[in-house]
Amino acid sequence: MPVPPSASQAPDALAARLLQSLGGLDLTSADGRAGIQTLLAEIERACPGAILQQAAGIELGRLGWSRSPRSSSEPPRGER
Repeated sequence: MPVPPSASQAPDALAARLLQSLGGLDLTSADGRAGIQTLLAEIERACPGAILQQAAGIELGRLGWSRSPRSSSEPPRGER
């Protein structure tokens, strides 16, 4: 489990650290499921919308949209 962050730590940095810690959880155990629930709640508290933003980015990637910054009016790479 990560060390509690200082109050001066940016919410995005905190969310990134918490997201990294998700990789080591065993979701087949009750402790792992409780742990992920706690971590996800902390991520949402520290950086509201971070989980939905990541999920949206993954879904857009599946649809062929690049996650690189560009104009919102620019079409996916395959449709230029």
